[in-house]
Amino acid sequence: MPERILWIDVIRGISILAMITFHFAFDLMYFGFAKPDLIYQPDWRLFERMIAFSFLFIAGLSLFITHGSLINWKSFIRRYGITAICAVLISSVTYFLFNNDMIRFGILHAISVSGLISLLLLKLNSVFLVLLAILIFFMNLLIPQPVEGDYFWQWLIYTTETPNSLDYRPILPWIIPFILGMASYQLFKKWGLLETNNSITHRELVILSWLGKRSLIIYLLHQPILFTGFFVLLQFS
Repeated sequence: MPERILWIDVIRGISILAMITFHFAFDLMYFGFAKPDLIYQPDWRLFERMIAFSFLFIAGLSLFITHGSLINWKSFIRRYGITAICAVLISSVTYFLFNNDMIRFGILHAISVSGLISLLLLKLNSVFLVLLAILIFFMNLLIPQPVEGDYFWQWLIYTTETPNSLDYRPILPWIIPFILGMASYQLFKKWGLLETNNSITHRELVILSWLGKRSLIIYLLHQPILFTGFFVLLQFS
């Protein structure tokens, strides 16, 4: 199993802080402390997409670092099994909290399914992976959406039967950053960015790296903590 690479954990830590910031803004809106369309403004929507892109990109890069051209089934089942279980947990919790607006296929679902699909792509080199990402991008661009399709296909693409959701990341187009992360492996390796020199001299990097190593558990816990805090605040305001 490869050792952890400092800058990847740092980037993941930055991404989780950005996600907490976005969800804090959502909670402000949800509990009536901010205008009701706050997170639907163009700048917030772009911020949200950048966060999702970063998580999927790092997940794709990490997949290639862990497996190379050969599948390490034990590692894959452990990592992606946990991610899939957490995705189901998120769907269950958001169903009870938000009912019809529940998360059916969000960021964790996208990471899980993209990882499974991408096992078929491990033998492709960076050029072919980039070309595949470009092909999927233009395919998604050219297909009029929502497509005429059953509720079942919402995991793949936005269909006429896809309900509203608080977080929706269908494979088309959200597998693109995952594939680009895989494609970046050879370039980063050539630049020497995948060396496991984890000596840290700045306290900020220690904190970000710590957050990055625990990004999944922080992802799962931060909203319940924020929701509880806002609920208590609402009782006293």
